[in-house]
Amino acid sequence: MAKFFERNSTKLTISEFYDNYTLKKYNFDASYQRKSNVWVEDKKSFLIDSIMKNYPVPAIFMRPIVDENGKTKYDIVDGKQRLQAIISFIEGKIPLTTYFAEDGFLDEDNRHLAENIAGKSFEDIKNEKINGDYIKQFWTYALQIEYLYENDLELVSSVFDRLNRNGEPLNPQELRNAKYSTTPLLKLVKKLSEMSFLKDKFERLKIERMEDEEFISELLFLVLNKKPLDSTPSTLDAQYEKYKDNKTVLAEGEKEFNKIIEFMEELQLDYENNKRLCWTTHLYTLFSLGWYCINNGVEVGKIKTPVKEFYCEYFSKSTKYNGHLKEYKDAASSRTRSASQKNNRMNALLKYCKVEVKKSV
Repeated sequence: MAKFFERNSTKLTISEFYDNYTLKKYNFDASYQRKSNVWVEDKKSFLIDSIMKNYPVPAIFMRPIVDENGKTKYDIVDGKQRLQAIISFIEGKIPLTTYFAEDGFLDEDNRHLAENIAGKSFEDIKNEKINGDYIKQFWTYALQIEYLYENDLELVSSVFDRLNRNGEPLNPQELRNAKYSTTPLLKLVKKLSEMSFLKDKFERLKIERMEDEEFISELLFLVLNKKPLDSTPSTLDAQYEKYKDNKTVLAEGEKEFNKIIEFMEELQLDYENNKRLCWTTHLYTLFSLGWYCINNGVEVGKIKTPVKEFYCEYFSKSTKYNGHLKEYKDAASSRTRSASQKNNRMNALLKYCKVEVKKSV
């Protein structure tokens, strides 16, 4: 007998949705979901624009979960950004579009009313009785809901993956998050990304788009493969597939990862006053330096001072780049995520510190 994914379609007004939301019936943070607040404000406001005009919007996918007391809660499988935009509008965090009235959909008889609410908050719109039709339209707008009845989280994750490959595009790491959300590998990546030493250095990364977790993956794969790798999407995808369930290797990798972070801390570099050290190009190099030293018996004390001198000279405006400084700069100027350039930067720094570089590195 053929097997099909069990699902059911229904409708839910925004009023009903918000009632359920206030009763905490929705889980927006299922493991396969992307992080919150990916949409910029204009995109959120444009969704409200569509709702106010009763345009159709894509379906919301939910997974009902009934507890032993008969109470139902819902995992949001797809549509998180849309629902959070609706909540943001209701709670006064975003306004309606300023261009609400600039639409060929409106005729001259209705344009004045539309102009009256353009760019306003939900509360401001509610406060004027003349806008009652728009308020009623908003609360009674029917969201198309698809309920997914499936207990296997991997199958539910695959739904999220499929929907987002065909709809609003996810970046490669968000797709990995959807596909590998239940695996030991991704759980370890998320754990490592919360390390305080690294977390406060990720200001330049788009945390909401999981760029921090992708970078952590690159560091971890250096440890697991005992060499720097290219950071192309295909390479990272292959690494995720290779190590997704290898608990033994991952446990050893975590131990070594922690030792490298301790090594980096003991270097006592001034990240606060030299924010450029937090750029992923240099963070990766320092991590690889720690990895090399730990695996080749090089003590922190031997390189601590020269590493500080290297970056002080490297970032100085008066520096003329020659020798190892030039090697590093050249490798930091192009193809910075390739394995060869990662190696070149690490080797340049090692040689500056007068550490013997093995030919295989």
